[in-house]
Amino acid sequence: MKLRPFLILIEFGLITLPLVWWWTHGGFEAYHAIFKRLAFPLLQELGVAHISQGLVRDRFVGFIPFLALMLVTPKIPLGRRVWGVGTGFVVIFFSHVALSYWSWMSFGREGESASSMARYFPALVLTDAIPFILWALFANRFLLEQLGRVLDTPVLSQARKKAAGERGGGPIEAGKGKDEAGT
Repeated sequence: MKLRPFLILIEFGLITLPLVWWWTHGGFEAYHAIFKRLAFPLLQELGVAHISQGLVRDRFVGFIPFLALMLVTPKIPLGRRVWGVGTGFVVIFFSHVALSYWSWMSFGREGESASSMARYFPALVLTDAIPFILWALFANRFLLEQLGRVLDTPVLSQARKKAAGERGGGPIEAGKGKDEAGT
């Protein structure tokens, strides 16, 4: 049994626990203050007069798993990691703005009803998924490598060879075809 997956899990916990503590002891309030300052003027321009924060604020925590996954995932180059965290924060912020607008569209006009919740629920799922989708995009090489270890299919093998060739560590030499490189 390999020890590395357990070390990654422990590392994830060691990163996540302080972030959750920070979030519950002032981080949420700080983010909400920033959100109000930046998002509410934009939402008002879109015609939103009032938002029930109870519908949105529990989704603000999406930053925590995203940041923890970006920090703990091995084999992401530093530049890609930093750019990914910055870009991810911006995309997650705008997903919160979109969720706020969607909650107003669903509940602000008609009140609470089954049809309002039916319109709102897909936005909740998407907002919750965005941090994980972003992480998968930024950690795609690592995830492809791990998936290739589990599922060794011709498509994944070819994708791994192509990715290795792009990094310069693949079996196909530059300028040579498959047959000339000996593969």
